[in-house]
Amino acid sequence: MVGAVWPSSPALAGMMIRAARVRSAEFVLEIGPGSGAFTGPILKNLRSEARFLAVEKCPALAKTVSKKFPGACVVAGCATELTAHLKGLGNPDSIVSGLPWAAFDDSLQNTLLEEITSSISADGIFATFAYFGPHRMKAGRAFRKKLDRHFREVGRTPVVLANLPPAFVYFCRR
Repeated sequence: MVGAVWPSSPALAGMMIRAARVRSAEFVLEIGPGSGAFTGPILKNLRSEARFLAVEKCPALAKTVSKKFPGACVVAGCATELTAHLKGLGNPDSIVSGLPWAAFDDSLQNTLLEEITSSISADGIFATFAYFGPHRMKAGRAFRKKLDRHFREVGRTPVVLANLPPAFVYFCRR
């Protein structure tokens, strides 16, 4: 259920935190926390009054992340149902994704991006990462085009070489 080639490095986590503007966010949503490589850094950088919710599809991983970070609100559920998970909580202004986009078919990618864009606040930031190299292949280029279709602004950080494999972060505004 973990889609990462290797656990994400602290350097990549730091880049995600900066790109997603976690430090200034009022409500951070993490989708696909997996084993929690981004969860810990998010929680360390979260303002004291900010809210945090993680949505993890695999119940065993959700339980692991909950035990590893007892102060975190972790829900076992699918990101294709973000609207339901966020009911009554409002719209996050920062969404951090550790989802393995390359493992998903076209339809699932579109469904997830639609859920993300309908859930994020009007001025919110969505951040996700891609491995450097594969992003130039057909599937990687197609995913970038999807981001461009779903968001008015799509940026990219420098490559994080201190990650195995090297990766970068896409950051997007609705």
